[in-house]
Amino acid sequence: MRKDLNNIHDKSYKDLYSNKEVFVDLVQGMLKAPWAKELTPNKLKLVNKSYISSDYDEKESDIVYEGTIGDKKVIFYVLLEFQSSLDYRMPLRLFFYISEILREYAKNDNQKASDKSIKIPAVIPIVLYNGKKIWDVPQRFKDIIDGSELFQDSIIDFKYSVFDVNNKFTKEQLIEYKNITSAIFLLDQKIDAKEFIERIKAIALFFSNLTDKERMVLKHWIENTIEEDLANTAKHILDANKEEVERMVANNAFLLKEMKEEAKKQGLQEGLQEGLQEGLKEGLKEGKNVKAIEIAKNLLDVLDDETIAVKTGLSVELVKELRKEKDN
Repeated sequence: MRKDLNNIHDKSYKDLYSNKEVFVDLVQGMLKAPWAKELTPNKLKLVNKSYISSDYDEKESDIVYEGTIGDKKVIFYVLLEFQSSLDYRMPLRLFFYISEILREYAKNDNQKASDKSIKIPAVIPIVLYNGKKIWDVPQRFKDIIDGSELFQDSIIDFKYSVFDVNNKFTKEQLIEYKNITSAIFLLDQKIDAKEFIERIKAIALFFSNLTDKERMVLKHWIENTIEEDLANTAKHILDANKEEVERMVANNAFLLKEMKEEAKKQGLQEGLQEGLQEGLKEGLKEGKNVKAIEIAKNLLDVLDDETIAVKTGLSVELVKELRKEKDN
């Protein structure tokens, strides 16, 4: 299905998270980092990382951001390290990255050694991993230091965040997030072409809060990552209106289940309520749209009568009659 089944698409991910809005969505919506609450795209800028040691600058998709938080003139760096395989040296590699970043900062900093108020920027390392095996690499630096328990606070320590795309998030969790990052993760999990299309339909149905720019970013990522024929099908579904997508998935068990859960979350009530029988019969006699009636029948186990009526253009009374016929 993918252009390269064995490796994460580093270039595509680099392009994706070089977009400031998408990066903010990652740390706010998925990482939920406290320091990211006041972070906005206009407070970020990409940093040229050419100063990082050539021994460790082996991934073209590493990203370094510099920014400010709130109104404080605080500088911080965030480093994204993209991985498709387990690397048990990762804490050490990140330590070298952090050291190089701070060394470069100190070299260009105007603070004097005699200045008691000297501050250095925080360096926040993040690993994005989409390999098949569970990421069981230690996340604390001290956990790879031999005898670290003997030295306690006398040794250097830090903890990096990791996004294990395939193993940390279930399909249902990613759909619940409904943001651009969860959409990408949903499609980048190890799935076959059929499941990929079903997930595209789920995104088209439930990710209505994506901005036009985010939808463009998503389609661009699909173009660069997925084989052409499948990518074209996916883009066609994403461009369809919600009613068209609902018709596509009317008989799909997974999506019907998701639609039912979505309805519950919105506080929609299920069950049959008594209606006006004469009005129902008149509605049926008037020859309501047969296609709309078939769609309504498929949605009876998913949505409440009022919502089905809105989606199909049928009267609420007619929908209630259809439900009564089904229950009988």
